[in-house]
Amino acid sequence: MRVSTNQFSNVSSNSILEQQARLLKIQQQVATGKRIVNPADDPTGATRALNLEKVIGSQEQFARNMDRAELALQTEENSLDQATNLLQRVRELTVQALNGTQTAESRKAIAAEIRQIEDQLLDVANATNGSGEFLFAGSRSRSEPFVRNEGEVQYLGDQTERLLQASESRQLPTNHTGLDVFMRVPQSESDLITTGGSGNSGSGIISTARTVDSNQAFAGPYSITFGDEDGNLVYSVSNDAGDEVVAPTAFNSGDSITIDGRQFSIQGTPADGDSFTLEQSRSASVFSTLGNLADALEAGGSDSAAQARFANVGNNVLGGLDAGLNNIGRVRSEVGARLNAIDAERDANEARVLDLKSAKSKIEDLDYAEAIADLQLRQVGLQAAQQSYLQIQGLSLFNFL
Repeated sequence: MRVSTNQFSNVSSNSILEQQARLLKIQQQVATGKRIVNPADDPTGATRALNLEKVIGSQEQFARNMDRAELALQTEENSLDQATNLLQRVRELTVQALNGTQTAESRKAIAAEIRQIEDQLLDVANATNGSGEFLFAGSRSRSEPFVRNEGEVQYLGDQTERLLQASESRQLPTNHTGLDVFMRVPQSESDLITTGGSGNSGSGIISTARTVDSNQAFAGPYSITFGDEDGNLVYSVSNDAGDEVVAPTAFNSGDSITIDGRQFSIQGTPADGDSFTLEQSRSASVFSTLGNLADALEAGGSDSAAQARFANVGNNVLGGLDAGLNNIGRVRSEVGARLNAIDAERDANEARVLDLKSAKSKIEDLDYAEAIADLQLRQVGLQAAQQSYLQIQGLSLFNFL
């Protein structure tokens, strides 16, 4: 077969270009550390690696979500800690005010401090996170949830929990609503509450009621009214409809009074016309509890009737404060549980990301030892092709004539 000079030149040039292309591909792989530089290098592997990259991106977004959730919950926990300290201080002041040695002036001084604490608690309830969102506003996180309207604190947020996606199948709540934390607080740790009439003029102080027979249904509320009968102090009990359920009975200070299996007592000497109430405990806001306490302290008076009126209010406030502290403790426990859930989910997420990256690495990452050997081989091949081309190109029949 006759090989022309032009054919030889074309074949040699193509061989050199092919060697250069192979060498360039190896150099790109070594430089990037990737076996698959272009999808054409391994279409199947490139597709699998792309799918894994998408999944890894999702997992990393979940990790960022959990970081945001953790920050929000930690901020909420700090606010709840402040609220706890404030309510504990109010409880200390209430116990102090209930001391019989307190004067009207000293109680007013205590009331002034409680008013300040109420304002501080309002600031805590309107706390924001690092993004400027109100912690306890529900989904209305850009609007102040608690406002004071004619002296009464109102909640303008909603009852929605904000959720962040922590995994493909799990969402984590990142907040508690102000309604749950500050507004729907039981009036007492007991399911019953006893109160004294605001216009009482005697020294009667009613105790907390307790259940002695749970088989009896409570049909209250009941009103206990005192009167004079032939010079003797008597009380009668009527239901909400005004029907008398206990006929006038002689009163002795400290004697137990039982209604529907619920027992309480009244100490002191109520006056003719004084009244007390036994009813189911309801929900109230911590702000109204503090406001009622301050009002009672500011009412003044140091006689036995004023002392009794404040004692009836103060005893109820203590029960409400204890219930409020228990409620905030419950919320803090939920926050702690959510933070623990985030830690567990983060560990699982990190393990998933590590496995996915390992799988992706096996598909697209370069075996450097093999690549370096191949690079050296390609360099030798290119040099051989170039030298052969130069030597053969210089051959001519004239050299042999």
